[in-house]
Amino acid sequence: MRCSLVAIPSCLLICLYGGANAASSLPNRLDLRQIDGLPAGCLPKDYGDVIKLDRAYIVPQIPVGKGTDFRWSLEREQDAMPVRLRPGNCVVFGRPLKGYEYERHGGTQWVLGQTYVLVVERIDEPGIRGRLNYVGAFCVMHQPDKELAFVPYIDHADGTTTYPACGRRIGGPPAPDGFRPSDDH
Repeated sequence: MRCSLVAIPSCLLICLYGGANAASSLPNRLDLRQIDGLPAGCLPKDYGDVIKLDRAYIVPQIPVGKGTDFRWSLEREQDAMPVRLRPGNCVVFGRPLKGYEYERHGGTQWVLGQTYVLVVERIDEPGIRGRLNYVGAFCVMHQPDKELAFVPYIDHADGTTTYPACGRRIGGPPAPDGFRPSDDH
């Protein structure tokens, strides 16, 4: 990996993936949605800048020391013009983009109850300040109609996290509006 991942919740990914200058490169929030039955990472609508997409990937949240197994990755080809993402624009799992190499790794099935981390990285441009990573976490569960749901973890300014029913505790204390996962995961 060529990036230093950090948490959503922040302390989780610092501990899992670490990296040089992790504390100084905390990620930007990435809004997670489900578009046409697929997980998508979207720049928050209140984010003011357009970014040039370098790469995006999904990794399972795994125990420390187990290594990183990309589930999906989308990486800009050398010399390709980068896609410009505006606030509210999304990168959707499984949808190729012109000028980007798409790869799917590992098994072909999502694991129910598994937590995944979706990362969008902008190009590091001279003179542009700010964090490179936009990060969000989600877990996978069945909806009543048996379709898969990709349900986001939601971090709050007070340090709490709204955990989805399929989630496990991966960071801050549970917010009063969500599921209360056990601490034994």
